[in-house]
Amino acid sequence: MQTDAITAREFEELFRENYLRYYYYAYDILEQAEESRDVVGEAFLAVWKNREHVNREKLRAYLFTSVKNKCLTVVSKHRGHYRVGDDAVQVLAAETEEEWLEREERIGRIEQEIQHLPDRTRYVLEQCYYERRTYREVADELGITPDGIKKHITNALKHLRQHFNTEKRKK
Repeated sequence: MQTDAITAREFEELFRENYLRYYYYAYDILEQAEESRDVVGEAFLAVWKNREHVNREKLRAYLFTSVKNKCLTVVSKHRGHYRVGDDAVQVLAAETEEEWLEREERIGRIEQEIQHLPDRTRYVLEQCYYERRTYREVADELGITPDGIKKHITNALKHLRQHFNTEKRKK
């Protein structure tokens, strides 16, 4: 076990590389942006406070477990306010950190491939799926019809399916 403390620079790098991953994990469970930010912030704060005793090899596993447990605590405290959906149940039922990391790796590959889409198509996809905006809202912003938005989404999903089907056949 490594006993030297994590430096501020190492911590900042860890935070920058992993914050969004853990935020979206918490958001999948809580479906509340502010609560998700709080949970992830608390997990990173705990790492910083205990930086002198942290086992670097188990750091990501610790963060994963910490975020998951904090989410469960929030859900149990606010049972009447949170309705844990099927997606969250699947996330919480993940047996191991390795399964979660595999899912995150797949998501990362999808996000990389999204960067290869034409700018407008990528923007439409991000607004509709990441920002959860309606086709109508995005269409109004871009000065096109909702059917135009649907075509962009269809083309983006077609591209992703083709890419990953090709990748799957190569293995």
